[in-house]
Amino acid sequence: MDDLKPIDLGINNEIPVQSANTENQTMNPKKSNIITPILLIIGIVGGLFLGYQLAKDKLLLAGGDNPGASKLAQNPESASSVKAGDVFGAADEKTFRDQAEGVLQPGGIEGEGSHHIERGANASQWVYVTSSVVDLDMFIGHQVTVWGETNSGKKAGWLMDVGRLKVQELNAAEINNIEPAE
Repeated sequence: MDDLKPIDLGINNEIPVQSANTENQTMNPKKSNIITPILLIIGIVGGLFLGYQLAKDKLLLAGGDNPGASKLAQNPESASSVKAGDVFGAADEKTFRDQAEGVLQPGGIEGEGSHHIERGANASQWVYVTSSVVDLDMFIGHQVTVWGETNSGKKAGWLMDVGRLKVQELNAAEINNIEPAE
């Protein structure tokens, strides 16, 4: 029986020897339980701070020194305070890229648009407009340039949501003898 040799099954039968220094090399479980919540809190606070700074910077870019304000006034205080050259509405020229110019008059066409811009005597050339940004009633009768987003209309040849308006000339309807639409 001395001729029997052990068969190597690829299993390490040796018992690992643990040194006394191993305990000092691994982290204390109590320390890792404290560090995890601290790192989590630091990450959350840092993320909130970064988000706040980015939002504040974006608002400051849009509104100069006053956070939350647009570079342009949303509406004039009254129709009598409107001056030629005044610009109202959103400063975002990329969103409102369509442009039209003419005399702003009240009234849409069969429920499309709250106002229209007369660009000559032919009604087929008119632009029917609405706006949730600018109070168009303040500019009736004035020669204006508007920037907006064109929408599809069923009755209107050109229907636009106005986001920005520039007053070119005051009381242009009276000067050009344009009758207000009913």
